[in-house]
Amino acid sequence: MAAKVGLALLVPTAVVSVVLSLMTERAADCVMYGNRCSSIPGPMIFGAFLVSAALGVFAVGCPRERLPFASARSWAVKLQGVAQVAMAMLLLVSP
Repeated sequence: MAAKVGLALLVPTAVVSVVLSLMTERAADCVMYGNRCSSIPGPMIFGAFLVSAALGVFAVGCPRERLPFASARSWAVKLQGVAQVAMAMLLLVSP
């Protein structure tokens, strides 16, 4: 259930984070004049997005019989949440 919620909130989290990031004075300065732009590479943010999506799909779609150990699904959901929070934080600090 938590993995499905995480997957459903992945894109809205990214969109809200980008909108909030673009509303800052730093983002306006970066867009208008090219000053104070973030040094966080885009592939790092996209990688966090992909990791969160992949772990969510794994947690939702993998049957319990095929899991390597009993708590694999709960670990995948926890790591999905961590990756999603990391993605949101990276988006918030990079205009």
